[in-house]
Amino acid sequence: MPRFRYQAYGTDGAFAEGTIEAASVAAADATLWAQGLSPFQMRSLDGGGTPWWNREITLGGGAARGDLLAFTREFSTLCSADIPMDDALRIVQAQTSLARLKTLAAALLADVLNGRPLSEAMHGQPRIFPADYVAVVRAGESGGRLAQVLSELAELLERRAEIRARIQSALIYPAMLIVLSLVTLAIIIGGVIPSMAPIFTQSGKPVPLTIQAMLALQAHWLEIVLASLAALALLGGSIGFAMTDAARRRRLDRLLLRLPLAGSFLLQQDTARFARTLGTMLSAGVPLIPATRSASEVVGNDHLRAGLEQAIEKVQQGTALHRALRETVALPAVALQMIAVGEEAGRLDRMLLRVAEMLEKQLQTRVDRFMAALTPAMTVGIALIIGALIMPVMTAVLSINDLAGR
Repeated sequence: MPRFRYQAYGTDGAFAEGTIEAASVAAADATLWAQGLSPFQMRSLDGGGTPWWNREITLGGGAARGDLLAFTREFSTLCSADIPMDDALRIVQAQTSLARLKTLAAALLADVLNGRPLSEAMHGQPRIFPADYVAVVRAGESGGRLAQVLSELAELLERRAEIRARIQSALIYPAMLIVLSLVTLAIIIGGVIPSMAPIFTQSGKPVPLTIQAMLALQAHWLEIVLASLAALALLGGSIGFAMTDAARRRRLDRLLLRLPLAGSFLLQQDTARFARTLGTMLSAGVPLIPATRSASEVVGNDHLRAGLEQAIEKVQQGTALHRALRETVALPAVALQMIAVGEEAGRLDRMLLRVAEMLEKQLQTRVDRFMAALTPAMTVGIALIIGALIMPVMTAVLSINDLAGR
């Protein structure tokens, strides 16, 4: 029978980890829940982990993210109005126009009516509700603050969605420029240049190298496209194979953090996500260690995540969080200073949320400045490329006209 290593916390917030034998991940989860444990991490010990192509999608897919945000926003509004949980789920099921949300609300309602806690019902929908979300809801249930916790989760998800939307919106115009440029180049190479080749042949002048190159490109475009696709597939396969090994992933992610400009951007992005998630979970009453473990799971960089896991081990041994982070993770200095102040003042949750807000504003400023510089730079670059293709042709044509005029 397959073996799994789990990390969980009990009803008293105590951290627990160990191994369990079960037929599947779902069966292992069910066994742990029956024992009063809330698992937030499960890893197979028999197959080296689940391959990337077979992993379940939680917040990775756009549909799952949208469903989670829409459900949380509607459900939190109803719960904040003191509507009972089962009635709130019925209202969500009746009012939503999305078939996926109707199905989700119906499944949660059935579990709740059968006596299961809401957090346990959500745990049974891993494609929609990630582990950190379930942990926050469970803490809210235990403390009688479910409506407040759901409002905080809605704010957290809206912040994440807002950041993604801003970045995507900023990339629309450059993407359109690239597409239009490729179309323009295709028209020049496929239509304009071939029609000019006979002019040079009839005049007896040699065909310019630029035109020869573009004619060769037109004649062998299919082979070039196939070779390019094969090279990209080989590169993608090599990267995908390398990413199946945890040590190679950590090395690659460490290199990414050292890149000029991009490295500091990625570091700020992951730090903001970690700080906002941890601050939200602590505000909901989740104990520090399980909250930090769950918050570390939202960090996309494996090198940073490994450092956070080392910091958690130090916290378990009695080290203050800010000291553990300073010793193991290269987070931004200002973030570490603010975390230290918040921890010493007993306001760690509020300070973490301030850290996240500060970093998110800095990220938005950097994105705005980058896009403001990128758009004119791309326009000039594309104009230079097209001009470099057209100018030799026009110069040669004009020289032929001069000879004909004489």
